[in-house]
Amino acid sequence: MLLTRLRPITLQRLGLAAGIAVLAGAWTAYMRLSYPASPSDLDIILLGTKAWLAGNNPYTTVIVGPPGEQIPLMYPFPAMLLFVPFIAIPAPWVDVLWTVAGSGFLVWALTSERLLSPPLAMFIATPFILAIQASQWTPQLLAATLLPWGGWLFACKPTTALWLFAYRPTWRHVITGGIAVLISLAFWPTWPLEWRAVLGRVTVAAPVTVFGGALALLALLRWRRPEARLLVTMAVVPHSPIIYEALPLFLVPATWAEAGILWAGTVAAVILHDAFGPYPTAAAWLASSGRAIVWCVYLPALIMILRRPNVFPGPPLAEPASPVSLSRRSESEAP
Repeated sequence: MLLTRLRPITLQRLGLAAGIAVLAGAWTAYMRLSYPASPSDLDIILLGTKAWLAGNNPYTTVIVGPPGEQIPLMYPFPAMLLFVPFIAIPAPWVDVLWTVAGSGFLVWALTSERLLSPPLAMFIATPFILAIQASQWTPQLLAATLLPWGGWLFACKPTTALWLFAYRPTWRHVITGGIAVLISLAFWPTWPLEWRAVLGRVTVAAPVTVFGGALALLALLRWRRPEARLLVTMAVVPHSPIIYEALPLFLVPATWAEAGILWAGTVAAVILHDAFGPYPTAAAWLASSGRAIVWCVYLPALIMILRRPNVFPGPPLAEPASPVSLSRRSESEAP
């Protein structure tokens, strides 16, 4: 009965969101069950949540990775609070639920104005496939940007949140993110100090420091456009230079041709990165990845942005106006 009351476009959005979410979840389940030793970004958060519930300091007791390449827990405490309800679920299935929810909400958000928009190309692109393979946060944070409830997730990964807030700044995200931080401080008042001490042991770099990366700052010439602010912020905020972090740049393409160019750029970045390997250290691996991403993904996105006027655009995912609608608008605006 409920389905008969929904508009056809709503049913199409639901079907598309459900289909992509199921396929993404199946890929995550396959990777996690077939390769249990493969890394998952949620493992360290679940370990941190369990450590905190046991009365320990997760920032000093939780470390993962092989000898010589071990990393501490780098997520702020709101991320651990978010996963408290899931600690009793086996970790692989937490990954699957995470992927299904993030993918479904992201499709729903991207189709709010237009069913088939160029940013949907991200779901067959290398950044998305590798993101759901490792249960990264980028798809979920991208969905949170386009939906009204994203503030809590922004509080869980502030670096990515800065890029996405630059793309779509809203008071609602500020308020909900602030509430998330206040709740976390109520449970553990000193966690920001503990978290800050961990960050001091982590080495990351901004893409703007890579050779050619400073060219991304030319997007400031189009500062009124959200995609320009997104690119500039991604270039100047230090983060791990891994290809799945480039997923938000699929908000830049305005046509399917541009989406295809960006898709090809992400594939080229991965191929070039592998071609120059093997790398002697993890730092060298990351540095090479950063260079490939800047030249193959950031700079093509910059060219797309610079070809547009420096004006505040309408809804970024809206259906282009037809000649008939433009004619009618002109007649209504005529004196």
